[in-house]
Amino acid sequence: MKKLIVKCKDLENNIKIAKKRLEAQGKQDIGKYAKIIGVVKGNGMGLGLVEYAQFLEENGIDFLAVANTEEALILRQAGIQAQILMLTPSSNKQEIMLLIQNQIILTISSKNQIDKIEEIAKTQDCEVKAHMKIDTGFGRYGFLYQDLGEILESYKMCEKIKIEGTYTHFSKPLDEKLTYQQYERFLDVVQFLKKEGQKPGMLHCSESTAFLKYRMMNLHAVRLGSFIQGRTLIPVVGLKKIGQLKSSIQEIKTVPKGYNISYGNMYHTKRETKVAIVPVGYMDGLNMRKDRDIFSFKENVLSVGIEIKKFFKDNQLKVWIKDKKYNIIGRVGMYHAAIDITGSENISLEDEVVFEVPPMQVNSMIRREYVS
Repeated sequence: MKKLIVKCKDLENNIKIAKKRLEAQGKQDIGKYAKIIGVVKGNGMGLGLVEYAQFLEENGIDFLAVANTEEALILRQAGIQAQILMLTPSSNKQEIMLLIQNQIILTISSKNQIDKIEEIAKTQDCEVKAHMKIDTGFGRYGFLYQDLGEILESYKMCEKIKIEGTYTHFSKPLDEKLTYQQYERFLDVVQFLKKEGQKPGMLHCSESTAFLKYRMMNLHAVRLGSFIQGRTLIPVVGLKKIGQLKSSIQEIKTVPKGYNISYGNMYHTKRETKVAIVPVGYMDGLNMRKDRDIFSFKENVLSVGIEIKKFFKDNQLKVWIKDKKYNIIGRVGMYHAAIDITGSENISLEDEVVFEVPPMQVNSMIRREYVS
């Protein structure tokens, strides 16, 4: 049986660290501190959509963010009462209707959307809560920051729509020059709207990395996902990594020197080897890698350099069995992996095996188990 273990005390620890940072920053600045928007997209950032949302709600985070209609509806059906922001704009009338009926805060990024939402809201005679998305250089959703006339007109078009917030998204928060540029563009739009008598509402632009790097950009709220998971690009003292994939040994065998292990005949034992077979493979999330396209050329070169160093140092995947590390050998299969346990006499069938796998990569079909 495979399961992803989530330690509640570690999650609580990370939430407390986030809140303390915000409180300290607030006291230093304007006496107020930003609100946490808990990002639960992607099956709760891999921690289980409903379970994670319930945990956040129980720990004082009453504002969540999802990426699609399905996630929003599942949360409402599960009884989640927190405010939920739909990060992806929708122009589909049926989807908009469902979101409105379930009191989901919409994201608006075009006048076409406003027309459809207003039409539905007038038919239903209801007020619709929404946040306006400003594209400051990400090139995805949102009104282009330089189209101030269109942005102003869009705000004025909202009769049944109540604009409760305005936000943007940074494309590369580790790049200070680019991030400050996007931030200034966003503030320019906000100031323009205020000058024209509009109320942009809650302002937010920072996700986990920007939250750590740029205190002044916290504004009214920060959207935290990887920070709460303890898997940040910037090290944070005291933060705990969340999520361990666990399984158990299903077979143990001893094979001779020169024996092939797994697909492709790419690995042959260098000596008589004791092998443990565990039912965890790449379909479960083991040894998955993010696409390098998200990085710059310089970062790609750096990444390749790091991997070359790893190759000469120790290029093998590791697992934990009884508090000791062991190497995975051979190619990882779709649902199985082989582990070299040579020399260990105290390992038996059904012994627990722990894999360090980022939760976002773990197959959503695998059970998430929250433990104290």
